[in-house]
Amino acid sequence: MLQMVQICWVAYISKLIEYFDTVIFVLRKKDSQIIFLHVFHHATVPVIAWLGVSYGPGGYNTIFPMVNSFIHVWMYLYYGLASLGPEIQKYLRWKKYLTSLQLVNRIE
Repeated sequence: MLQMVQICWVAYISKLIEYFDTVIFVLRKKDSQIIFLHVFHHATVPVIAWLGVSYGPGGYNTIFPMVNSFIHVWMYLYYGLASLGPEIQKYLRWKKYLTSLQLVNRIE
């Protein structure tokens, strides 16, 4: 059980780090990338994650961080591949599915 609690804390810290993604967008004046869902997600997830880690780490509280992490892995993979240029971007036809996953992830 202690190992699960430690993993929950690592997931919580990762949410705080992801919050700075929004801060970087603001500082770089990337207003087109700052949408309500992005701000809402990154503002509420650290609070919800803290509550989960503080009052009920482990068990069912690990499902949502795992889903969130899974989606973020694919999201950053997509953005990393897309940054390699047009020769790679033409093969990235799964953006609509990624967007659907992100929207489902926002609901949690």
